[in-house]
Order: sequence, then structure tokens, then C-alpha cells
Amino acid sequence: MKMYVGRIVVAGRAQGRSFVAYRVSSRSFPNRRAEVHDKSITVMPLDPADLARNPYISYNCIRVADDVAVVTNGTHTDMITERIEDGQSPGDSMALSLLAYGHERDELDTPRIAGAVRGNRAWLGIARKDELRVQQFRLDEDQALMVATYEKTNFEDVSMSAWDVAGIARKAYDLSFERPVCAAAALACSAEPNGGFILAAYNPD
Repeated sequence: MKMYVGRIVVAGRAQGRSFVAYRVSSRSFPNRRAEVHDKSITVMPLDPADLARNPYISYNCIRVADDVAVVTNGTHTDMITERIEDGQSPGDSMALSLLAYGHERDELDTPRIAGAVRGNRAWLGIARKDELRVQQFRLDEDQALMVATYEKTNFEDVSMSAWDVAGIARKAYDLSFERPVCAAAALACSAEPNGGFILAAYNPD
């Protein structure tokens, strides 16, 4: 039987380039899709009326700022990215933003999770009701690390290698956990710093 882990954040490295990926898994609000913009990917409900029932279901799940890509399960994507644009390190930006937001105030006390990559370094973070944790990693080739909102709340390895950004988004969607809805990814354009990122979304329709 597959496990339900909720939203999933991944930071990794493939083909000599770093990436972040995100998957929405949902029992309550499955009617959502990921939409790619110039430097961000937004999770949107198909029915805007759903926002009145739960304000947490629409947000930028990925944003890029120069040589950094940020991925989260909520509106803290924007605060983390803006702090990085102001000159703070990804780790400090993540820790301060997760501290400011804390966990989601819903019936499950859903954690806020986050990831970021710059070069071959990655950061993962989680803000639970009783814990705040941010950790930096040095990524090896074809290594990826994940954290999820439920069950998989420790930082752990996951198999996610693919040839291109569309393949990474699809791999995120296909992770063997229950109730996938949509997925997104950002892949560095090259191994060189400040090369920017390519964005992609996967929607099953």
C-alpha cells in the first residue's frame, strides 16, 4: 500500500546541473494545476471558489533568482526568494522565513517545507509545530534529497535523475506516494554559475 506524504520538495543534481522539484499530493483539493511563468511556477486551483475554503492551496511553489532556485509548499517561497535577492544566503533566508511563518494553521498543523540550490549546494528546511530545521548539503552527481509535509519529514535521499527539466517534473509526479495532483521543476541551464534556470510543469491532463 502506498504512503500518503502530502506535498514533496526535492533538491538534487543531474547531468552536472542542479535542480529543484515539487509535487502536490492532495486528498482534499485535487483539482489544481501547475502553471509556468517567466521566473516562477504557481500552483492554482481549477475552481477559484476553493480559495475561500482553504487559502493555502494557491502559491508560487518555485521561484528563481539569478543563480538560486527556491521551492516550497506555500507563500514562503516569495519571502525566501526576496531575502536572497536582498543579499542574504539561501540558508539564512530559509531559516528566517520559516521562523517568521511557522507551520500552517490548518486542522493538521501542516509543516512548511522548503528547498533551494546554488551550484552544487542544496538546502532543505522544515517548520513543524514543535521544530524548525534547516540543513545545507553538498550534492554529488545524480543525488537528490527530499522532504515532505507528512511521514517523510526527515531529509532523505530519493531517486530523481532525468535528462531534462520536463523529465524531472514527471519523475516528481511519478514518485511512489499516494494522490499525485501536479508537479514542477527548475533545472540550471548549465554547470556554470549565474546561467539561470529552465522551468517546467507536469499536469496529468
